[in-house]
Amino acid sequence: MSEHSVHHARWTRLTTDELYGIVVLRNRVFALEQRVTAEDFDGRDREPETEHWWFGTDTEAVGYLRLIRPAADEEHPADAPPPSWVIGRVATHPDHRGQGIAGRLVAAVLAAHGHEPVVLHAQEYVAALYERHGFVRFGTPYDEAGIRHVGMHRPGR
Repeated sequence: MSEHSVHHARWTRLTTDELYGIVVLRNRVFALEQRVTAEDFDGRDREPETEHWWFGTDTEAVGYLRLIRPAADEEHPADAPPPSWVIGRVATHPDHRGQGIAGRLVAAVLAAHGHEPVVLHAQEYVAALYERHGFVRFGTPYDEAGIRHVGMHRPGR
């Protein structure tokens, strides 16, 4: 097994082992741990421009996030241009939390796409993670799947 590192691929480039590792992690965090009943795999995973970013090996993901193009009605600050990307489905395996994995994934995404505006909808208790990467809160906190969230925006740089 190879050493853990940051990886990314679009849907058609994911191997079955990589996809399996991502599915196992997302299921563990969102369905089993957080008890989210909303559909996790919503069809956006397979869109041509969607990027899957994970921290792990070629067979295991211990951290993950999905980068998608925004929907036409994607919320963003009124005084900012519409976002080019939306970060979502951020998950870290419980045994690997507190090691900076989500921060490494966000930093890698911003290294590749930080010249464009990005939004995300953070679980409020981890918003400080994104603030360290230049994201600013906007709007009113809200409930999604029983978890308090806040909109966050980062202008392109």
